[in-house]
Amino acid sequence: MIASLLLGLLGSLGHCVGMCSAIVILFDRQPIFRTAPYGQNKLAWILAHAGRITTYTLLGLVFGIFGQTLWSLGNLQAILSILFAIIAFYMASAFIGLTPSPELLFSRWISRWGLAIRKFKTASLWTSYLLGLLWGLLPCGLVLTALLTAVAAKSAILGAANMLIFGIATIPSLFAVKWLATKTNSRLWSRTLASLVMMLFGFQFAMRGFASLGIVDHFMLGSVMFW
Repeated sequence: MIASLLLGLLGSLGHCVGMCSAIVILFDRQPIFRTAPYGQNKLAWILAHAGRITTYTLLGLVFGIFGQTLWSLGNLQAILSILFAIIAFYMASAFIGLTPSPELLFSRWISRWGLAIRKFKTASLWTSYLLGLLWGLLPCGLVLTALLTAVAAKSAILGAANMLIFGIATIPSLFAVKWLATKTNSRLWSRTLASLVMMLFGFQFAMRGFASLGIVDHFMLGSVMFW
């Protein structure tokens, strides 16, 4: 859960500010987000974030069930652990611009997502929650990485809890997205630290895989198994 918290806090400062600035502008054009003075309906935004976090939590539940099954598959578990480690390392390098972002693979899906959002013209609080649910489905490299923590949780409940914590941790920067977008230095160091968290998480996955294959020993610290 600590990894989910750090990914949410650090990743949102660097990644979400850049990616979600356009979403904030897109949502601002919806009637429900313009009903308060200065075009800021705070309740609508709160419900939008609640919808987004709901989607993350449900995805965490699904991936937690997958992880619960994964860790009982013997050698296949080891192979998948190493595969997830490779994914985590790639995400970390993409996060700091060393490799192409995986979001490029979903560019067509992202365009269709944007077109779907523009079709919402009704002004109700339920609309803002629904928009938030759809926001949570937007393909995002940071969310994909966070979902690996749900897989590692080896439990549906813990997987959901990991994604719930991740979603909550992204809220502060997304509420201040317009201000943070001007703070280039803050985004740079936060992306670097978030990349480091992803790499450490990938290292843990890799070591779990190697331990399952008998290449290295499992490492325990008290009752906690790191790999």
